[in-house]
Amino acid sequence: MTTYFEGEIIGSRHDFLTKHEGWGATEKIDLNHWGKFSAFRPYSKQVRKGVAVSIPNLAQRENIFMRWKEHFLVPDHRVTSLNGASFEGFYYICFNQREGKVSGIYFHAKSEK
Repeated sequence: MTTYFEGEIIGSRHDFLTKHEGWGATEKIDLNHWGKFSAFRPYSKQVRKGVAVSIPNLAQRENIFMRWKEHFLVPDHRVTSLNGASFEGFYYICFNQREGKVSGIYFHAKSEK
């Protein structure tokens, strides 16, 4: 199975708070999920205060934070649901550039209630 993803890199254009109402994440959910990454600690206080975090020079950072949203099957974009799979959630991602390690946490609003 091949699927299509879109991503947001937390930096100058996107911050740690999810701005997509349809994704089901709230500020509390964002803080809880990002908080599971130890690399998020330096940004935690600023985000909790409601201050948008801009992370410059991403290429020089040890960790890059992202959100990944799976949308549909490839090559048939009309398939937006599939038994046993879900396109409704998204991933909180932390990519450690030094180690080449990607860590992710899946969030789906209906599965966390």
